Amino acid sequence: MEIVKKAAAIVLCVALALSMAACGSSGKVENDADVPGTESGQGQAEVDVTFPLKEPVKLSVFIPQGSDVCDIPENIVFQELQKASNIEFDLHIVPSVDAGEKLNMLLASGEYPEVIMGSTLSNQDLERYGVDERILIPLNDLIEKYCPNIKQRLEENPNWKDEMKSSDGNIYGIPSVDSGGVGHVNSPYKMWINQEWLDKLGLKMPTTTEDYKDVLRAFKVNDPNGNGIADEIPLSGAINSWFSEPYIFLFNAFGHFTPDYYYLKDGKVHSILDQDYIRDGLRYMNELYEEGLIDPAAFTQDYAQLNAVGNNAGIEILGSAAGGHVGLFIDINNEERYRKYAMMLPLEGPGGYRSIPYAKSVSVSGATFVITDACKHPEVAIQIADLFSSEEWAIRGQLGVQGIEWDYADEGTFGMDGVTPAKYKILPHDKPSQVKNAWWWTYRGMEPNWKVLIQTDSDIMDPANFESRLYADTTKLLPFAADVDTMPPLIYSGEDSTNFTQLSTAIGDYAKIAIVEFIIGKRDIEKDWDTYLADLKRLNYQDMIQLIQKTYDAKYK
Repeated sequence: MEIVKKAAAIVLCVALALSMAACGSSGKVENDADVPGTESGQGQAEVDVTFPLKEPVKLSVFIPQGSDVCDIPENIVFQELQKASNIEFDLHIVPSVDAGEKLNMLLASGEYPEVIMGSTLSNQDLERYGVDERILIPLNDLIEKYCPNIKQRLEENPNWKDEMKSSDGNIYGIPSVDSGGVGHVNSPYKMWINQEWLDKLGLKMPTTTEDYKDVLRAFKVNDPNGNGIADEIPLSGAINSWFSEPYIFLFNAFGHFTPDYYYLKDGKVHSILDQDYIRDGLRYMNELYEEGLIDPAAFTQDYAQLNAVGNNAGIEILGSAAGGHVGLFIDINNEERYRKYAMMLPLEGPGGYRSIPYAKSVSVSGATFVITDACKHPEVAIQIADLFSSEEWAIRGQLGVQGIEWDYADEGTFGMDGVTPAKYKILPHDKPSQVKNAWWWTYRGMEPNWKVLIQTDSDIMDPANFESRLYADTTKLLPFAADVDTMPPLIYSGEDSTNFTQLSTAIGDYAKIAIVEFIIGKRDIEKDWDTYLADLKRLNYQDMIQLIQKTYDAKYK
């Protein structure tokens, strides 16, 4: 996110406010209610809140548009939501890549929609816009009265309710939970490799960073796709995707790395960016880049562009790619090509380190559904979040249309754990560049564990068993789980909230730029390292670590 000068920010806020007004957005409405969960708009007429509503209700919604999903108004999930609810939506759609920046500017302008969904607000955002500025309304009473599915999730996971509360004890937002929070999301730090190319060249699956370098060299010069053209891309990735930056996986061969840039061990918060092992990892990746083994586009392209590389027409050109799942760069229904890519286990670095971040417990943080004080019918709005927290609508939003992308399971079959009776099965289908029958992360509620109900047949590499394959692959990572502790959700209140937001944003923005510049050689890893450390000091990186430690100690010690 660029640092915007104050004058420019004012102009942009005004422009956004005018744009929202032109679209018919509801402006800020004062909410005099002090009771948690009390609904705004008390002068409004009572409405029947059972979906579908007997009389339509208008609702303005801010929602991000992902590049992997067709335009939201044309999306079948959205169209069915309209029918199921009888809500007349006034959508305010923004590109997902800069949704956070646009949302913050809208909230600062004083002119904003009634509901914000699909855009992640951090715990600090909830503290700021809920506790401090009272733009977001408390949801406690609304959940209790109108949300049976969310209440069931909270009963199944007693720690979640406390994790969702801000410093004043109120719940200001509903987080997204992918299938109960269990499965392949426990460790999205994955790298995938073309097993057919390994076999053709007589190479073994790499287990060390040097093995991997040798494999990439062979992919580059030995024509593994056999077309007589040096068109192979040994390694690629993407930005603004799901763990598709190649360095996220590879740094973990040198020491513990997460894009949070800190971790918890035995009650102590540790820094990452200023450690010598990061320098070693950067040296390694710069070597790969200088030899032409990393696709330069890996640091600029998005999901759709990476997907185009993986699905190159006619013949595959991609040797390996980073990503939380193989479907980020391969059409899983192109079965011949899909079967060629295998997950790599974590690599061992020159210092003997070989681990990967792995969430051993499930917690929730932040929110992807909030209601503002502009909302006239919060009792209607909250039920959208509850709807997508049901099994039916989780399946609907994530898999697509029954009879096309999925159907009910065959009798006597089992889910991906081999024990639970199956309820659904995935059907072979064409995957367009932009899905229309599902909407994936456009919005997800607090989903139950529906993936365990997906029918798994004997051939786990069958695209119909995609979720089961990911589950099995992820369990293979468990023996390599990093020896660190799960950081519980932290809430920074008052001045600490502002400080943490400013520090983490500035440091995160700087780190992304610096890491890539070291890899591609724009910065010299030997000559510019001290300057880099000085920049981290100037940005108060250690102050952020100390603030995290203080906040953790206050709640958990």
